[in-house]
Amino acid sequence: MQKPVLSEIQSKILLALLVRGKVSSLEILQAVGISGSTWNKEKMLLQNTGLVESQITRELTENGVVRKMEFKLTLKGRQVAQNLLAISSLIGDESFATEKIESVLALITKA
Repeated sequence: MQKPVLSEIQSKILLALLVRGKVSSLEILQAVGISGSTWNKEKMLLQNTGLVESQITRELTENGVVRKMEFKLTLKGRQVAQNLLAISSLIGDESFATEKIESVLALITKA
C-alpha cells in the first residue's frame, strides 16, 4: 500500500491552520491562494488522512440563524504541521526570517 505524501498545497494548508487555528473555507482560500475546487479536493484528502477535521456551528444574527463550517487541525495534523515548520526552518534561506519562525513557534507552544 502506498503511503500518503503531502503536496505543496496541502503543506501550505496545514501551516495556515497551524497559525490561524479554527478557520472558514474563505480564510483558507485567501491564506493559501487556491480556488474553491482545489480546496474541496485537498480538504477531502486531508480529512481522509486524519489531519484536518470540520466543525459545524450555528450563530444567531439579526437575519436569523447562520450555519458556519470551520476547519481545524487534528492532533495528528498539528504534529505534522509542526514538523513541516521545523523542516522549513532548517532548509529555508535567509528569506525565511528567524522572527517569523519564533512568532509561529510561540503560537505552537500555546496550542
